[in-house]
Amino acid sequence: MKVIKRTHNQQEAKIIVSFLQSHNIDAELLDGAVNSILPVVMGVRIAVPDDQEAEAVALLKNADRGGARIDEGKSE
Repeated sequence: MKVIKRTHNQQEAKIIVSFLQSHNIDAELLDGAVNSILPVVMGVRIAVPDDQEAEAVALLKNADRGGARIDEGKSE
């Protein structure tokens, strides 16, 4: 597993993990239980399997640029 991101906000970390999982990335929260007690001290790490690291990082970069939307691909 490779840590690809760290955040001090557990809710943000959960959203990122859900986003990655929705794109078939096996993302996990590390330190989540400890962070619920000491939220700012340690932070929460987000990790993915080694072979999915490049894809996960690319997805997050694209999302940071506004390139990914939750409703992307849905027709109304």
